Amino acid sequence: MSRQALQQEQIVQTAIVLLDDGGIENLSMRRLGSRLGITAAALYRHVRSRHDLLLLAADTVWGRMPLPRPDGLEWRPALLAMAGEVRSMLSRHPWLLTAMTLQPLDGPCRDRHDEHLIAVCETSGLAGRDAEQTAHSIVMFVIGAALATAPGPYVSFGLQSILDGVEARLTARA
Repeated sequence: MSRQALQQEQIVQTAIVLLDDGGIENLSMRRLGSRLGITAAALYRHVRSRHDLLLLAADTVWGRMPLPRPDGLEWRPALLAMAGEVRSMLSRHPWLLTAMTLQPLDGPCRDRHDEHLIAVCETSGLAGRDAEQTAHSIVMFVIGAALATAPGPYVSFGLQSILDGVEARLTARA
């Protein structure tokens, strides 16, 4: 493959395939280069390091998640749907769980997701720090449930309980 034809997006997509096939241990610059038909050294013209490649792969996966429009939605179903999307993503890409336990994997798509989740929380009547804490609590619960491989009914019960607590706080303020 010519250097001209190789794009960073193609490298990242191939890295995701390797990660999905065998986890973080399966991702090496040599293996990735071989899959793309180039040397490992040639990859460094497109990505600075394996760590940067992992960040790009993680952010790409976060970017694939659909985000519901916050206007006109009921906040509880929207939050449950977003939590379900995160859980589904982690199920499709289990390497991401391992990677997140080793290092922060924040990027523009993850930030966009988190900001959107906060915006949905704000549609409930939460504001500022309360909306932010609710959003992060939901994501952390889903990540923890995925790490523990909790069965669906337990995850659903836990998420409903979190949202019941949020609703109780909103009612107490009114």
